[in-house]
Amino acid sequence: MNRFQQNLAGNSRVRRLLVITYHFPPDGAIGGQRWAGLSKYLARLGWEVHIVTASDPGQEHPTPNVHRHFRRRRRTLNDVYRAVAGRFRQRSGGHHSLARQATALPRSSPWLKPFAAVRGFVGSAMSLPDDGRGWVAVAAVAARALLREQKFDVVISSGPPHSAHFAGLAATLGRDAQFWMDMRDPWSVTPRFGAHDEDLARVERLVLRQMERLVFPRAARVIVNTFQFERALAVSEPDIAVTCLPNGVDLEHVPARNAVEVRRGSVAYVGTLYFGRNLTSVCAAMRRILNDKPEAAANLRLDVAGPMDEPHRRKFQDEIEAAGLTSVVKIHGSLSRAQALQLLRRSHLALVLAQGQPMQVPAKLYESVGLGVPTLVIAEDTSAAACEARRIGAMTVDNADVDGLQSLFEDLLAGGIPTTIQPRTPITYAHLAQQLDGLLRESLNSEGRIRKPTSVAVQSV
Repeated sequence: MNRFQQNLAGNSRVRRLLVITYHFPPDGAIGGQRWAGLSKYLARLGWEVHIVTASDPGQEHPTPNVHRHFRRRRRTLNDVYRAVAGRFRQRSGGHHSLARQATALPRSSPWLKPFAAVRGFVGSAMSLPDDGRGWVAVAAVAARALLREQKFDVVISSGPPHSAHFAGLAATLGRDAQFWMDMRDPWSVTPRFGAHDEDLARVERLVLRQMERLVFPRAARVIVNTFQFERALAVSEPDIAVTCLPNGVDLEHVPARNAVEVRRGSVAYVGTLYFGRNLTSVCAAMRRILNDKPEAAANLRLDVAGPMDEPHRRKFQDEIEAAGLTSVVKIHGSLSRAQALQLLRRSHLALVLAQGQPMQVPAKLYESVGLGVPTLVIAEDTSAAACEARRIGAMTVDNADVDGLQSLFEDLLAGGIPTTIQPRTPITYAHLAQQLDGLLRESLNSEGRIRKPTSVAVQSV
């Protein structure tokens, strides 16, 4: 057999990839869409992909050559605590004397603060490191069983929840498969959303940093999804191979845009309002337009869809009423993925909120641009989301720039913004899977000798 025939025979062997990810369709989490897209198109490129996940397939149709291994998350102490606390609150709410006592005790009472601090610390400790608690060991056992049954070339853990990386590490101990980490968000450098206690947040970051130091040295490669995170990680962890592979969109799973069905002057935000994400500047800009041009109320519209916790809902409702926008803004609440995509499809402009997130890009950016919807990212000018918006063809404005928002909305109403756009650069998972395929094969052909790579996509603006 000559060398060409040997190479052909070697290349014909089935390449197997094992992915450990808590989220995967149809669980509804946007993070699961990344590996749903990558695995589908890697399978079309000849890979046999196995997914260990906490997501029940339900009625989901299997993807050819993508094999799901569903492992249910076990009940944890934190689950028990939350269930008991929830039942107590329900009983207290129905018992008038308990309710009166609860309202009679001011939350700011000095003697209650130590108890509140202890409760916050215990609650935080029971939920550390993240929502993957109760699943990591189960996932690791499932992954090791698969590795015993057949040969896998690479094992990739994907987070958040970042505890999935421990499952990947445990699965590959003593095995010849390479262990890669896919970090859809930073880990220790990002405080938990909604954490108000700075001392507690510092302790959490310290604990998470130690967890990172356990996993990073054992990973052959770390994949991240923003260039800003790639650069930061390359500085803090100079000995690891870091590669940026952005998020994308699977065009086979999004509806085609029809310009005839677009409601001109309509703006849609599909996502969660939490932590620093808010529509305050949007409401202020719309109020100015209605003050200057009352007739604009006939066309201007803001649709908001997605989960909102009670404090954010109250705040947003107050802002709507204070700005006199009750006839202009519609809150849809949580929608199914299909309903949310249809709402975006009919909207003239899509909003993406990324305030206070210097190294993260909301995955909704790629869906909106992939749908062909003119998209506006509200974020700091140098943030990852703003840079990525400019790279792929979306617009961007700073959160504090109400004048800029007003001007953009006026252009929208005047017809100065088209109803359909095209991405400036490929953003599909079909394209990204080709890049990942090349990265995987290059690494395997080098027989485990990992060279520190450059990014697989064009550098950000």
